Amino acid sequence: MQRSTDRILATHTGKLFMPDAGNAAMGPPATPPERVEYEVNELVKKQVQIGMDVISNGEPAGIGPGTVFELVEGFETIAPEIPADEPPVSLERVRWLGRDFFKYDDFYADMFATMMGDNTDNPVMSMRTVVSGPLRLKSLEPFERDIQLFKKALAVHAPDSEAFYCVIAPEWLEEFVWNEYYKTDDDFVVALTEVMAPIFKTVTDNGLILQIDDPAISHDWEEARRPPMSDAEYERFIRLRLDALNAALDGIPAEMIRFHVCWGSWPGMHTGEVPLRQFAEMMLTVKAQAFSIESAKSTHRLEWRIWRDELAWPEDKIIIPGVVDHTTPVVEPPEVVADTLVNFASVCGRENVIAGTDCGMRWHAQAAWTKYENIVKGAELASRQLWK
Repeated sequence: MQRSTDRILATHTGKLFMPDAGNAAMGPPATPPERVEYEVNELVKKQVQIGMDVISNGEPAGIGPGTVFELVEGFETIAPEIPADEPPVSLERVRWLGRDFFKYDDFYADMFATMMGDNTDNPVMSMRTVVSGPLRLKSLEPFERDIQLFKKALAVHAPDSEAFYCVIAPEWLEEFVWNEYYKTDDDFVVALTEVMAPIFKTVTDNGLILQIDDPAISHDWEEARRPPMSDAEYERFIRLRLDALNAALDGIPAEMIRFHVCWGSWPGMHTGEVPLRQFAEMMLTVKAQAFSIESAKSTHRLEWRIWRDELAWPEDKIIIPGVVDHTTPVVEPPEVVADTLVNFASVCGRENVIAGTDCGMRWHAQAAWTKYENIVKGAELASRQLWK
């Protein structure tokens, strides 16, 4: 994995808008299968044009929950009857809702009504996916086909660029389903992690950096479907899941793995989030060389101080702080981006810092790409200060 040896490198968290996608507050829209190759080519080309150093395929084909459901058998999706007076987003159908959604119910009812509009048949919101049988890998062929499309685009537009491919963490995918087969949720997520191990290895066997997307390590603290946990209970809960993940990553070199953490990408109130300090040491036990961490959103803007005042950043690890906020269309100037990077470099070491995003962008494609451009510009400004 590349390091910032003579300048701060720039990257992002993987999910990208097509430049002409317009407004999409719920994130980039699903891509029809016949357009995937075209969009991968365009997104790779666009990243190179703006100067991104470490690039992705933009994830037009996933690999979020829907993609894993296609690769793994044992899941069943049903359409529950939705009462006419039930809100568009309900804990009965959406498991990842945090306690803020119910503490500030008026705000979130209005937010989802505005964001979703007439799109109340959104499958993530309206369907219920259950684990109804033993999990088994069906086929990697659709997944391998998507990777080959990415490698084909890289060969044409970015033959010298380092590239990464995102896969959802098993413990985050757990948030989208109801376990109706395994004895406990712990048993379910361990079984799911074992089944997903070949998916992880397929990425690195193709010469791509594997990024594990794991908002669950932070978000499970505030999840409404479970009773609140004590610090000790939460540590046991997360460690079991990270131990299972490490077992699934066995045999893959750490320098081929990035681990992404954030506190949720919805543009709403975030008042009950667990601080990074509470799980930072657990996070660093993951067999990864690089850690992509939300750092631009106001609720986590000052957490770079953890590495100054409490914990020493490991010399052999790379930190990818988010330098632009994914929950607002307000564009951070390059100078603000540079300031964040210099702060991290001062405590983690300049060669250990790569500029990134908090998470995948929302809002309007123009706003998203302007933010990406300012990441590159801000990294250039920071580099001038750090390599005088």
